[in-house]
Amino acid sequence: MMAGRFGVMRFDAETMAQGLKGESIVRDILAKKHIHYFQADLIVETNHGYEIWEVKHQEPFEPPPFYGHGLPKWQMDARLKFQRETGIRAVLVAVDSVSNTIYWQYMDKLIEGLSFQTQGNRPRIIFPLEAYNIYDVE
Repeated sequence: MMAGRFGVMRFDAETMAQGLKGESIVRDILAKKHIHYFQADLIVETNHGYEIWEVKHQEPFEPPPFYGHGLPKWQMDARLKFQRETGIRAVLVAVDSVSNTIYWQYMDKLIEGLSFQTQGNRPRIIFPLEAYNIYDVE
């Protein structure tokens, strides 16, 4: 269990499995009705209001052209569209699976800077490590 803003949140396997099943049923219904949706990883209340966080746990992208982290371009586009329409800022959080460093940055700031688009079956938009803030876990 974990203390949350609105009380105690339970994270046992049975409760999570039940919730995932319900989410899956609703996603299937939405898809059949051709209703667009995306699943946010976290909606976080900060001192500046709410933010929507996309969280990745991944190895860093290696040069060329630079070390970095990123996500599929369609996810970036969907989160930025959500931000434009709601005013709720979108954040990319990348947990580096090699160093355990947690990088974060507002997506609107990332997209304005240097990026690299990978190719292949699962293309991603990558941003250099220098474009991110490092999350202080202390």
